[in-house]
Amino acid sequence: MSLKRTLALAAVTAVAISSLAACAPQVDDKKSGDQTGVDLAKISVNKDAAAKVPAEVSKAGKIIIGVDPTYAPNEFKDKNGKPIGWEVDLMNAAAKKLGLETEYRVAKFDNIVPSILGEKYDLGIGGYYDSKMRQETMDIIDFFKAGNQFASPKDKPITEELQVCGMKVGAQNGGSAILDYLPQVQKKCDAAGKGKIEILGYDTQDEQTAALTLGRADAMVSDSPVTSYAVKLSKGKLVGSPIYDEVLSGAIVKKDRGEFAEALRAAVQDLSDDGTYSKLLKYWGVEQGAIEQITINAATK
Repeated sequence: MSLKRTLALAAVTAVAISSLAACAPQVDDKKSGDQTGVDLAKISVNKDAAAKVPAEVSKAGKIIIGVDPTYAPNEFKDKNGKPIGWEVDLMNAAAKKLGLETEYRVAKFDNIVPSILGEKYDLGIGGYYDSKMRQETMDIIDFFKAGNQFASPKDKPITEELQVCGMKVGAQNGGSAILDYLPQVQKKCDAAGKGKIEILGYDTQDEQTAALTLGRADAMVSDSPVTSYAVKLSKGKLVGSPIYDEVLSGAIVKKDRGEFAEALRAAVQDLSDDGTYSKLLKYWGVEQGAIEQITINAATK
């Protein structure tokens, strides 16, 4: 491909991504509490939960959180480049419950887990599905339920999984869709004698959505709240499929790092009990994924 053509394609992609981002809700940092209905300054500390936070985190006074802010509405950037989204709001509130602040480190999705294992980050968010495979190295604080959902052009709706056999399907590198879900769908395709899925891996959700919008992919698959949000921002160009394999999801911390996971679980459970959790989810339009009991590593497969 010539340099001229490469630059032209990059420009088109940038326009597509910018158009999607421009539709995202903008949150003024100083007014976020008013807009979400939650005032962080009024959140009381759960002393029992705070006592379970690792000593080094308590001493630092903050939780360092790895985030890939390209996954609206879970996490994305506001007009000033600051990470926002419903998971960001929830972690900010959970940190307050533990008497801590939050510091976000922007990273590619597939770099977050290695950074947590190396203790460069304390926690990671990004729509992480709970699975037995993830539980080998991570403790997952389950505070949401979501599933895999495809998006495709409006005139080519996907109404059942096996329609994607033989298609070019975009998915995010390092995510459960590309590591687990699509390989499982491929097994179903093979059993039915259908074609091979060509999986197109992208580093960010923005790139994935832009590829579909520009016609380089036939479909894409992401967590259901993310796909639904991308469909909404497409202004009728894309449609979503039914939701498949609904599972628990949440934040991740290094496995067996003292009682850190339990501290976070208790903090989020408090937020659920006092109504803060519900307010945040409703503000971002993802209340359909709410759960009553916050758990750790509850997945069984």
